[in-house]
Amino acid sequence: MLFDLHTHCKIKEFDGIVNCTFDDDFSLFPRFSLGIHPWDVDEHWEEKFAMFVGLLKNPPVGSFHDRLCAIGEIGMDKLRGGDMKIQEICFMNQLALADSYQLPVIIHAVKTINEVVTCLSRFQLSKQVVFHGFRGKPEQAAFLLSKGYYLSFGPKFNPESLRLAYQSDRMFLETDDSGMSIADVYSLAANSLSISPTDISVPGIFTS
Repeated sequence: MLFDLHTHCKIKEFDGIVNCTFDDDFSLFPRFSLGIHPWDVDEHWEEKFAMFVGLLKNPPVGSFHDRLCAIGEIGMDKLRGGDMKIQEICFMNQLALADSYQLPVIIHAVKTINEVVTCLSRFQLSKQVVFHGFRGKPEQAAFLLSKGYYLSFGPKFNPESLRLAYQSDRMFLETDDSGMSIADVYSLAANSLSISPTDISVPGIFTS
């Protein structure tokens, strides 16, 4: 089955990570991520963060921590979302949670690569960092890959950035909220890489 690194499509039978909200029934999903999206960061972010911390400390289902495989999507967005300073504070607090619970991080970064990397550099995260929905240029891809980060690509991507990530064995694929099937995304990536979709393998950090 093809692995979908990040999706908002909440179906039960697929291999991948569902991006959940705080009021979802977490028992429905074998793997999920959880976090405060930068679009949802506003002057009430501390209340949302307190709810997040409460879920981590007092999980609603016994298998919660077995199913929670990443903090995310979290990050910063200059085109949409609240005040950038508030976004940064909320992001830093969530990175601290990832550090405390030793969980990977799924990053949302729109025109904020430098700011996000600066925040990440303040932590010695023991688990992986994945920039999801990556559409950046090869120079950005090379920069992030050089720091050991992973890149995840949806239906729209820069072909050379995709190739760099694939050659570095740090490439994931995802559907996000595109409405496209993960099989179609794999086909697009395979066509760009001039290989068969069945030849694509992604890192096993979430499945091993």
